[in-house]
Formats: sequence, structure tokens, C-alpha cells
Amino acid sequence: MYIPKKWVRASGTGRLPDGRQFPTSAWGWGDDDRTASSKAKKRLQNLLDRLRRGEPFPEKYTYDDRPVREEILEVIGANADKADAVVTRNRHGVQVLNTARLLFLDIDFPPSSGIQRLLAKIGLGRDRSEESVLTRLRETLQQYSRATFRIYRTAAGLRVMAIDRDFKPTGSEAAELMKTTNTDPLFIKLCAVQDSFRARLTPKPWRCNSSSPPVEYPRGNDASRRQFESWLGDYEKACDGYATCSYLETVGNGRPAGFARASIELHDRMTRCNDSLPLA
Repeated sequence: MYIPKKWVRASGTGRLPDGRQFPTSAWGWGDDDRTASSKAKKRLQNLLDRLRRGEPFPEKYTYDDRPVREEILEVIGANADKADAVVTRNRHGVQVLNTARLLFLDIDFPPSSGIQRLLAKIGLGRDRSEESVLTRLRETLQQYSRATFRIYRTAAGLRVMAIDRDFKPTGSEAAELMKTTNTDPLFIKLCAVQDSFRARLTPKPWRCNSSSPPVEYPRGNDASRRQFESWLGDYEKACDGYATCSYLETVGNGRPAGFARASIELHDRMTRCNDSLPLA
């Protein structure tokens, strides 16, 4: 699992072959400011050279060309390098559990028709497509007898946690499970980039009548830090009436492995998965 401790941005002026100029920047990362700064300058120079040659400007953000820029909030284990888990805050302000060995899978439900959603909302019907996804997932996990799995309901799908043995995020077993369970492709990319599994711990802002942070991380001055703290207070209040996921069932008879217990407890507590609350 690799989650950089430091991020530094280098800025410069891009020049196109036709003479046009504009400001641009690049991020660098590492375990200390010096390493992050050096990488930022190198990446900025590569970007300026690319623009000077007339090559297209790269995508603003892709999940396969750099680690995810997230603030480290909590480490479960000795340190961030050898930790069993790290809690980070993503660009939307959401807390995320990143795990080195505790497997998570994220499965989205297919889009429902408007009539299906309306009937389910008013209690006159159930979304059969969602039921079929859960049934297929349960059957797939039952066939995989080498682990015990917990299944959770999320706002948009299902979450799986393997509780009694470890998995390697980029290993063949995890890849097999991701494929057979139709795990979300973006989730798979994120796991590969960080060499870790991920699970969202707190509600998405737009699902609990809040907003994303007004400033990005790292917050470089007092003004941006004050803006963030003000937003954080509002976001946490908005989260009060929501859960992130809801526990459904366990497939298998195993007990939580020693390395996983702290992460499982944190996950279930922070997601409020045993509370009867709307999901966000």
C-alpha cells in the first residue's frame, strides 16, 4: 500500500508552438517535502516540454498516472508505510478506509427505471434488478469457499468485505473475485494505483445536503484552512442523519482475522452500518 505523506505543487508558464502562453502546474509527491518538490519540478518540466512540442494537454486527472492525492487522517498499524490500514480524506471531503490486506469489493446496481424507483420508494414494489444482483453475488461468494465475506448495502450498490484471511490488492485471487463479482472498474483502478483496497466511511456530500470542500488538499495557508474547517463543521452536521452502508449478511463461517479486527471495527462504527438510517 502506498499513500504519499507529502504533496507539493510546482507552477510555471506553458508556451505553445504558436507563441501563446498560459500558467500551468504539476503535483509531486513523496514521504518528505524535498522528494515531493523534486518530483513536482520534474513533472512540471516534462509538461512544459510536451506543450512546447505541440503535444495535447494531458487529462486533468486520471487514476492510473499518479497516486490519489488524499490527506492522511489516521494510521492503523506501526506507520503509514507498514500499516494494516490508513484513513484518508478524498477530494470530496469523504473519509476513506485504505487497507493493505483486508479485501473490499464495490458492486454497482444497474440503473433502475423511473417506475421501479417510484414503486420501491413508496413501498409498493421491490426493485427486482437489485435483488438479482444480490442473489448472484451471494452465489458467487458461496462458491469461493476460501474466505468468509460480509455483504453490505450502499446507496448505489453492494459492498463486500473478506474478514478471515488476507488478500493482495494486485494479486490474482483479488483479480478473480473482482471479475466474477462485476466489481466497479473505477474501484479496480484505484486499488491498482495505491496497491490497496478502499471503502468509503462517510456519506458523499451531495447525498446528505452538503457540498464538497471549497479548497483542495494540501491547504497551504491560514485562509484556506479556515475555509476548510468551516466546511467540515457543516459537513459533519449534515452526516448525522445518514449511514454510509447497511449490513446485510455473512457468507461463510469464519471469524475475523487478527490483522483485520481493528479495521472491521472502525469500518462498521464509522459507516453506522448497524443503524436504521437512510444511506448516503
